[in-house]
Amino acid sequence: MTKNSLLNIGIGICKFFRIFSIIAFVILAILLVHYQINPQSYDDVELNTKMSNKNAISIKWSRSTAIKVNDEVSDNSNPFVLSKLKLGSLYFNFLKVSLVILFLFLSLKEFQKIIESVKELKTFQERNVLSFRRIGKYVLIIFVLISFSSFTFQQGKFSGFHISFELLILSLLSYIMAEVFKEGNNLSEENKLTV
Repeated sequence: MTKNSLLNIGIGICKFFRIFSIIAFVILAILLVHYQINPQSYDDVELNTKMSNKNAISIKWSRSTAIKVNDEVSDNSNPFVLSKLKLGSLYFNFLKVSLVILFLFLSLKEFQKIIESVKELKTFQERNVLSFRRIGKYVLIIFVLISFSSFTFQQGKFSGFHISFELLILSLLSYIMAEVFKEGNNLSEENKLTV
């Protein structure tokens, strides 16, 4: 099975997206440093404070408020632009996105290990069971991290809550696959003992 092109494509896709996640983190870090040096260059970058409901199997809630200054809301400028984001909120969201990228990277690494073991005809092994469980755990952590949004601006605040059932289903499927591979491992061990 070492010449199976579909498995090789799967391994290549995992490697590509792992490299892409590293590049995404580096770009994110560069943007954070650039924001610290020159926040005025982000005056035109408006953060989307409206959560669209394009996803059929999700629940969304959001709230945005503009803070009044001298009993008036500043009409000539939008309070929800990136340059007016408070530093604490900026660091919090940077950390949140960085953790999502990290757990995505780790999930892809575990999935690549599974594909490589199938390619080497070592499918039903304990390490694949552990890999599927880790993937389920990582996807669950990603679900928690992206379920909430909070941005605090100088003259406003946005907070939102978004439950994406696709990630919960993916996590559940990963745990189910772990149990399937565990049973396959048990059967494989029993076959070795009977021979």
